Amino acid sequence: MDAASFFEQPSSPDIERYVDVNLDISEQINHYLDIKGWSQKDLATKLGKSEAEVSKWLSGMHNLTLKSITKMEAVLEERVIMTPIVAKKEFSKTQYVVLKVHGSSNEDINPIRFEDHKLDIIKQPSGLQMTAS
Repeated sequence: MDAASFFEQPSSPDIERYVDVNLDISEQINHYLDIKGWSQKDLATKLGKSEAEVSKWLSGMHNLTLKSITKMEAVLEERVIMTPIVAKKEFSKTQYVVLKVHGSSNEDINPIRFEDHKLDIIKQPSGLQMTAS
């Protein structure tokens, strides 16, 4: 079988799921690195690992262990994996507000990044008053 034929063969659902989950984990960790302004080398140093090993982990093709994932979670101080039960508990505490912004093509609209601001919602007889700080 040549290489082209090999890649045209359908893979099993468990292998496809494995690859998808590995890539999701790698993408999530890279997202946290971007937020923190860290490189893979920074993460490797904090983990006491070589840069090559962390690079292999984050390639999306390495068989990550739960232990290595939780070590990265601890160093990053972020959750990488969350079960649906934990997610339900965690996000049931969060209330979401939908905001609509209206403007014309003649106006410049400077969007507010709410992850950088605190949104205060005050209930008043006339309705809700929202302020971002």
